[in-house]
Amino acid sequence: MAEAYYNHFTQSNNASSAGVLDYTPEKYGHPVKEVVEIMQEEGIDVSKQKVKFLTKEMIKENDKIFIMCKEEQCPHFLSNSNKNVFWEVSDPFDTKLENYRKIRDEIKAKVLSIL
Repeated sequence: MAEAYYNHFTQSNNASSAGVLDYTPEKYGHPVKEVVEIMQEEGIDVSKQKVKFLTKEMIKENDKIFIMCKEEQCPHFLSNSNKNVFWEVSDPFDTKLENYRKIRDEIKAKVLSIL
């Protein structure tokens, strides 16, 4: 959602998102139907997005890394990076659609705060 909002608001493809847990791509693969639905409510299509795992190479290539989970949940290679900005956002997976919307709105506000 953060990638989609950033790229939407900046009319660019400068943002890329990736999970920090190695099982994330297997767990999600593509955005879950609830995320596709609530982002469509915002006029943003994320249905074709692929879920990726954050790699050391991605960190080297980017100026800032906005992390949506608690610091202690992150892979060790992230813990010492001065590029990190931690945004503790709940994972809406397997919750009610209204919770997805609440988290979407929180992410949207955070993205807007950096633009």
